[in-house]
Amino acid sequence: MTALPEDALPALLPLPSLLIEAGEGGAAIRAANPALLALTGFSEVDLIGRPLAALECRHTDHAGWSPLREALGRGEEVHVELLFGRKGGASFWGEVFVVPLPGEPRRFLGQIVDITRCREAEGALALSRQREALGLLTNSVAHEFNNFLQILIGYIDGLKRRLGDRQEPFIQRAVTRSTEASERAAVLTRQLLAHSRRIAPDLRPVDLGEAVRTVLDRLRPSLPPRVRLDLSIPQNLPPALCNPSQVELALSHILANACEAMAGDGTVTIRLFAIEPGDRTLQRPDAGAVAVTVSDTGHGLSPEMQARALAPFATTREAGRGAGLAIVHGLMKRQNGTISLDSRPGEGATVRLVFPAAG
Repeated sequence: MTALPEDALPALLPLPSLLIEAGEGGAAIRAANPALLALTGFSEVDLIGRPLAALECRHTDHAGWSPLREALGRGEEVHVELLFGRKGGASFWGEVFVVPLPGEPRRFLGQIVDITRCREAEGALALSRQREALGLLTNSVAHEFNNFLQILIGYIDGLKRRLGDRQEPFIQRAVTRSTEASERAAVLTRQLLAHSRRIAPDLRPVDLGEAVRTVLDRLRPSLPPRVRLDLSIPQNLPPALCNPSQVELALSHILANACEAMAGDGTVTIRLFAIEPGDRTLQRPDAGAVAVTVSDTGHGLSPEMQARALAPFATTREAGRGAGLAIVHGLMKRQNGTISLDSRPGEGATVRLVFPAAG
């Protein structure tokens, strides 16, 4: 009986498989079966004879591939989870099993199992737990803050009654500014409690275009002068079912992220548009929706960072920051809305908020 050539081994296997040869110049792909080609979208011409790096995701740190390369160099079997690339730029998580062929220490048989859904499910569970922990922490902090705030408000009211008739400019200014600050703090406390899911927001039909324009007028003075705002609001935009104060809080967090993502001059484009009824991506497809997109011209995000951008404290900046988008996610969820993020390295980022249309 004639022995099969080793290059034919992957083709006989049902799982995505490949034959790898390790050399001084690195590992190279010698054969790939149809299941692997279907999984990655590559052709044999794209892979056969190419370095193993041809399967790496192009938009990530490749340090995770080091254990595989080191094991191949030692001629040992290895089992790792890696981020692979598909033709066209997409990526997927794969569990890789590599074993040396008997009598061929420099040749290896590898098999890849697509575990993307498993990783996404694990990530969703971890994210849910993080958000729950953030909600409990926020609720605790908000209640303590509210207790202190009530004391301050009581003393400010007492000062207003005793000093209200005093005409000294400093006293009048101090009383006015203190009152305004306490009112803003009370609004912030309600927003924090809403995020922690202890208080349901007051949802009502809102002219989202006018609400966004008002928010931008209020936030514009606090934005860096190098950042230009470009607002686009179409005519006859249907009203959205939302809460104006929470829309303001969400936009303030998103704009803060966008400004910090742009090192020099940049533009933040805010676009509103209606989503027609029947769109299957909506929670209430019969009612339609109103969407807001906020796009920046910043550095963008890697696929890994984008996958966990809505997690609490996920940040590309210093540790301890990055709760903004997690808070926005909580605000949108409480308003029966959704948030999504689209970004590529060097191409900026777009945050999409979708609110149900008022029926």
